[in-house]
Amino acid sequence: MEELAKREKKRVELALRELKIKDEKANSVMELINSYKEDADYFFSKKRYLEAFELYVYIFGLLDALARLNLIDPGRAKHLYKV
Repeated sequence: MEELAKREKKRVELALRELKIKDEKANSVMELINSYKEDADYFFSKKRYLEAFELYVYIFGLLDALARLNLIDPGRAKHLYKV
């Protein structure tokens, strides 16, 4: 579980670094994403890898939705998305 959580953590961190917000409608969801990221990082630091993994996967689902709605540009991390 630790390795899966590490992989998802890296994927989310890369996606967040590379994305560009295209529409301000994305801002409220980005606030949620940042809040979930804080929680996921907390769980990861406490070695609660299952909870961290679940949150990282959920975060990426939200990012995929924002990209599909054309509210964000994934930038150089586009290969990580389902769009």
